[in-house]
Amino acid sequence: MNHPVPNHTIDAKGLKCPMPVIKLQQQVRKSQAGELIAIECTDPTAEQDITSWAKVNKHIIQNVQQTDFGCVILLATKEKT
Repeated sequence: MNHPVPNHTIDAKGLKCPMPVIKLQQQVRKSQAGELIAIECTDPTAEQDITSWAKVNKHIIQNVQQTDFGCVILLATKEKT
């Protein structure tokens, strides 16, 4: 299976809410529209928090992969308007 390669990867392992969301938000601000950002999380609430944040900000969750340390969330940044 062919997985898209992220433009940026954020290591948020060991960070508790709300830090993974804050780290992701900081990267989104520096990114171009349509770029892929992968965030590696160990916080069990990170998936729900990031999904909610992405929905409010109109970014698209491409994939959530469960891993031995937690999960990796792949997000596509929204088009700039």
